[in-house]
Amino acid sequence: MKLLKAINRKKLGQVLAEACIGLSLMVFAWIIITYSLYMGNNAIRTEMAARYAAWYQANNSGTPATGPQLDQYFFYQPGLSQVHQLTPVLMGDACEGTAPTNAADYSGQDNPVNVQVTFGVPAPTSSSPFPFNLLSVHVPLMPNSTLPIYSVQSSCQWDYDSDLWTNASSAISGVWNTLKNDLGSFFP
Repeated sequence: MKLLKAINRKKLGQVLAEACIGLSLMVFAWIIITYSLYMGNNAIRTEMAARYAAWYQANNSGTPATGPQLDQYFFYQPGLSQVHQLTPVLMGDACEGTAPTNAADYSGQDNPVNVQVTFGVPAPTSSSPFPFNLLSVHVPLMPNSTLPIYSVQSSCQWDYDSDLWTNASSAISGVWNTLKNDLGSFFP
């Protein structure tokens, strides 16, 4: 009986309140950290997908890579990536300041390919793969806003390359042909 009288019953409520507040803050931090790591991982995957999409288009006669094609190699959730064609910029045009304003100026086969890959959680619809999206919750009496961290995007420019060196003999002949074309007067 003396032990029960020694405990101050007023402090028990304080401990419970502090535990509830502390645990709710820990859960909130856990959700934010998990989502940040998820989007950071997807930013890295988007960079790799942009490089692959540019390489794929440059080495397959201009056939662009598609979102579902990238999903199977780079992303865990299908249907959340998009591939956009951008206007390629040549190095000489960038230095001179005469870069073209649209992709129609680069109609040739030997021009570089510029691709942008976007991965993001879509706005909630009836066909959304997520049952509840915290980023699209509208708080009462607050303006409607979308966080910029709900999607990530990366772009890559790749030169058109129809002569791939897949073995040692093709690499040697490729280097020889390049030297022969660049220094044509020295070689017969």
